[in-house]
Amino acid sequence: MEINAENDKPYVFLNKNTCNLTIKGKSYPTHALEFYNPIEDKLMNFINDDICENLTINLYLEIMNSISTKCIFSLIKNVSEIKNVVINWYYESDDEDIREEGKHFSDLLPKTIFKLIKVEVN
Repeated sequence: MEINAENDKPYVFLNKNTCNLTIKGKSYPTHALEFYNPIEDKLMNFINDDICENLTINLYLEIMNSISTKCIFSLIKNVSEIKNVVINWYYESDDEDIREEGKHFSDLLPKTIFKLIKVEVN
């Protein structure tokens, strides 16, 4: 599954060979549920096929609105309840809001491996 980024929607890539989901960019679509629900459905189908022992979710988010935040949290939570998941949460070194959001997610999901990864801004 691959979805190209738009002005208000992130790039999404589900790689079945490497068992990685990447979501990268800005996420503030008007209809976030319509955007994220098919991604979660596809991911859950992939997980139910039991191809991968572990799944890595890479999140490189620049901007999120509140409904995107809820959708992404729901996706992570639902997946982590049935699969070993590693979350790589990337944030720019000068973006405290995105870092704090990642920390909040990590606190809410203590059994999930959550890595906060600082990326230096050029």
